[in-house]
Amino acid sequence: MNPIDERLKQLAREAQRHPPKTPQRRLALAKLLSAIQQSRKLTRPYQGQFQGFYEDIYDEAKQRLFCHICEKIDDYDPNREVLQWVNFLLKQRFFIEASRTILPTTPKGIDPKKVSRLTLDDLDRKTCNELNPQLNPSLSQDVLQCLESDPEGVFKGTYTSDNPAANFQFLAIKLLSGYSWKEISEELGIKISTLSSFYQRCLTKFAPKFREYLS
Repeated sequence: MNPIDERLKQLAREAQRHPPKTPQRRLALAKLLSAIQQSRKLTRPYQGQFQGFYEDIYDEAKQRLFCHICEKIDDYDPNREVLQWVNFLLKQRFFIEASRTILPTTPKGIDPKKVSRLTLDDLDRKTCNELNPQLNPSLSQDVLQCLESDPEGVFKGTYTSDNPAANFQFLAIKLLSGYSWKEISEELGIKISTLSSFYQRCLTKFAPKFREYLS
């Protein structure tokens, strides 16, 4: 067994030795999670899929994994390597759960694995159709200007969760500026799944409006 695996196993056993919710167990768990992160051996499943959303899904999956480790450390079998245990959970359970949370629904006919979140840098390098050929309209620099001007106030006036701050104009401009769903969710206090679903519906709803403005 290599030193990393041995260290992780020692920390897991140390956490198991202490009763739940005790300071000793919390300390051991904190050290265990830190060591897992520092090992740089956490798997990154399904790379190349979920373009533009992958990092959000991966961060959510890691949070769920770490919460599970803290709550279910007694389920760990010391006969297994810790990384084998956590990587199995991350790939087979928590990444899948996180992807369903962040991409619960997409408009009919759109493959969520091929949807990209655009940034201003992307728009400088590629045309809109190259980035998101399935979305009509694709977000572009012209669309960004359209969003900001919002001649009829429809983008700002369309919002979710009874929160005027969570409007389509705000979300679209944030995403174009490179913010992640996680960052936007924390700023608004609204779940990622709610915001993502609302945003996808708005893309379809406002497609005719974008074509009208940009024609």
